[in-house]
Amino acid sequence: MTTIHEQAAVLALTRATRDEPWFHTARVILDAGGALKLLDGGCASRDEDDRAHAAAVAARVRPADLAWGRELVTAMRAEGVHLVTVADEAYPGNLLWAYDRPPFLWVRGGLRAGDHRAVAVIGDHDAGHAADAARALAEAGLIVVAPLRTPLDAAVHRAALAAGGRTVGVPEGGVDAPAAAEEYASVAERIAERGALVSSCWPGTAPGGSAATCARVVTCGLADCLYVVDGADGGPSSRHVEEALNTGKHVFVSQRLHQEQPWARRVAARGGMTAVQDIDDLCAQAVNLVDMAPRTNTC
Repeated sequence: MTTIHEQAAVLALTRATRDEPWFHTARVILDAGGALKLLDGGCASRDEDDRAHAAAVAARVRPADLAWGRELVTAMRAEGVHLVTVADEAYPGNLLWAYDRPPFLWVRGGLRAGDHRAVAVIGDHDAGHAADAARALAEAGLIVVAPLRTPLDAAVHRAALAAGGRTVGVPEGGVDAPAAAEEYASVAERIAERGALVSSCWPGTAPGGSAATCARVVTCGLADCLYVVDGADGGPSSRHVEEALNTGKHVFVSQRLHQEQPWARRVAARGGMTAVQDIDDLCAQAVNLVDMAPRTNTC
């Protein structure tokens, strides 16, 4: 089991990351075999840029930074939030294989063995269709992943939970304030009781800006595949599709979206996207896909 000292080192190295994206730091931590080993000069990467980045972030970390990390982990535990870092065995396998994996996740609730059998449900407007899809996926025994940002997202979580399923919610911002608006606080509480709320942002981070990008990375990364209900070009749904395809995740879209939105047809031409006839077709194909995927770890 990873120690609080190792976790604190991951936090300190991430905070010391200035000129590169955080996932670059996650990569060199993995290459070194851990954050403490990286601080000891243990980066084993053959890539010159990675070695330079590892040396730069390690040189910025001071003992006070490690003490700050330990204090933060302890304070969050007291609030019922635990930390999972890229150096932990519990780091979700679906996310581990994404090139832009975050160095750490704050989790309220708990991730479980079997959570890799997950489908993210994404949409912009049609909350009814999204809820129907979430309910059917939960009844099929799949985990439902969704943001927690809009009324549609809340409807997805409510429907899956009402069907007896587990959901993983991804707030846009810090997990210590899991609902982006007070109207979703009760939904966030139910998600944490039955599943997990997961964020890769620092505690206290407000919604918007880079927090939206972080939430999109985590949502797509935690899922084995995505189902996209609707969405306009350049909107949240299309950005989720781009993220998913860039990280090798398969995307299912509704037949209506495929027919009505030129952007969906353009993206489909790249491969990795399937238009499903209806929700029954979605469930059948999603179950087949997640059960064929290799299991990378227990989560």
